[in-house]
Amino acid sequence: MRKPQIDIEIRTEIDTLLEQSRKLFASGALQSSLSVALDAWDLIPEPKGAWDYYGQSLSAAFILDYTDLGDKRSCQKWIEIMALMYDDPNHEDHYVLMLEGEAMYKLGDMDRAFYVFSRIEELYGAQGFKGEQKAYLKFIREERDKRGATSP
Repeated sequence: MRKPQIDIEIRTEIDTLLEQSRKLFASGALQSSLSVALDAWDLIPEPKGAWDYYGQSLSAAFILDYTDLGDKRSCQKWIEIMALMYDDPNHEDHYVLMLEGEAMYKLGDMDRAFYVFSRIEELYGAQGFKGEQKAYLKFIREERDKRGATSP
């Protein structure tokens, strides 16, 4: 079931801020871009997870931004928020898991990346890794061999 849309006036304000954020990002000003996007986030009425689109797309984008900035603590915070925005408190949604795993991998937290990618394999099998994501399946299998662990 689709969630309701935010009031058009608020959506317009959010879209204006997000356009500013996109322009800042394109100019290489990632921190400023993120700051403006966080202002857009603040305009989403509470509870933020009750609305269509913005909560999901922004929370996922913040994970990517904080990963690029090397800010693991903020990234972890937004992973939890994103899971709530996707109605996935148990972290079982493929997209939520993959974004978390990729972020942790890029941030150098190989233990967490191993755990998350292993969970994807447990829930979705090898089919949970497509295209470039197949490298993560290879990663967990090599890690499992190193650790002497068994496959799910």
